[in-house]
Amino acid sequence: MPRTEVRAPAHHVESIQDSVRKGVDAGVLLQRSTDDVYNGRFVDIEGHPLRNFGGCSYLGLDQRAELREGAIDATRRFGTQFSFSRAYLESPLYHALEEQLSELTERPVLVSPTTSLGHLATLPTLITPRDAVLVDRSAHASIHMALAVLKGVHIEALRHNDMAELDAAITRLSTRAARVWYVVDGLYSMHGDFAPYDELQGLLDKHPQLSLYVDDAHATSWLGKHGRGSALEHFPNCDRLLVALSLNKAFSAAGGAIVYPNAEMRQQVRECGGPMLFSGPVQPPMLGAALASAKLHMAPEFDALQQQLMERIDLMNTLCEHAGIPLVSRERSPIFFVRCGPLEDTFRLLHGLREAGFFACVGMFPAVPHDKSGPRFTVSTHNTREDVHAFVDALTTLARTSDVKFLDATVH
Repeated sequence: MPRTEVRAPAHHVESIQDSVRKGVDAGVLLQRSTDDVYNGRFVDIEGHPLRNFGGCSYLGLDQRAELREGAIDATRRFGTQFSFSRAYLESPLYHALEEQLSELTERPVLVSPTTSLGHLATLPTLITPRDAVLVDRSAHASIHMALAVLKGVHIEALRHNDMAELDAAITRLSTRAARVWYVVDGLYSMHGDFAPYDELQGLLDKHPQLSLYVDDAHATSWLGKHGRGSALEHFPNCDRLLVALSLNKAFSAAGGAIVYPNAEMRQQVRECGGPMLFSGPVQPPMLGAALASAKLHMAPEFDALQQQLMERIDLMNTLCEHAGIPLVSRERSPIFFVRCGPLEDTFRLLHGLREAGFFACVGMFPAVPHDKSGPRFTVSTHNTREDVHAFVDALTTLARTSDVKFLDATVH
């Protein structure tokens, strides 16, 4: 089958560097924290404490005593590193963590050094030249990087969340492919919109050759039973589903976790997946923190932590709706995005937020198209209700008093 090149964030280096340098010159990219002590609620930049609406520790677990003690205990027992290739010898903490994560997800789990390296271990190992791959154009850059190493595999990039285009492509490819993989994000990191799970269920029912690979990094921990994320919550018993979770972000440790439908598939990747053989391991302090986090996810009080975040998500959505702020997505996720369009308008808005005492992130090329930039902001349990009210007030005031105009909220 001929290979179709993936068009997606593999743009020319010059274009990317030009965009990044604009962000650097505007003081919104490649910044450095000047915190001596970080508490999650505030981040210090150039000596100015700013209320933090840019982080990914959605449940605030990075400041939990259990995780700190887990890292300290593992360091005392195993040192700062366990200096072996995992192909030869692995820390016993790996086995303990994978067992705990398998209990959490109710499926076989393989821990990888990062979620990105988990993609790189799994996709080239399991996808063969007899298969075909369909990938959402907006899927995370690490997905596209992992697919780029496939040899002799037919790959097509599809419009974001376009289920009609996906259905037609599966129908066309099913006549000549052993399996058709659809590779997608569970929760998109820029706009905060989810994969259309109900429609995907219909396509799984319709097409027996369809398999799903879901990067659920941004939905890990804060969503689903025991924090198993959005994909496993929607498809708890699907045997054609692979899910990549993040042990960073809301999980607040390090590494990635790939969740497989069966032990045989997990073992194949463990034995043949490149990064499983040649990448450096997750080191003992972070394995200890991840194990402590996994145990916390199974604790009775964990549901209450998720509910605290949901209350802040709902508050942000409600306040933005009342203020007429056109969020690109109004789903119940901790990620929010408002389009300004011209990059200069986005920079102006972010500087205005900073002057008002708030930190938010820039969404710009290559993460979003050139003409659809805007502020990307998040909420976490580090934010108080008063923080959320004050942030929306500041955003509303800036929109009213500056020349910046918010654009249409359509996701595509």
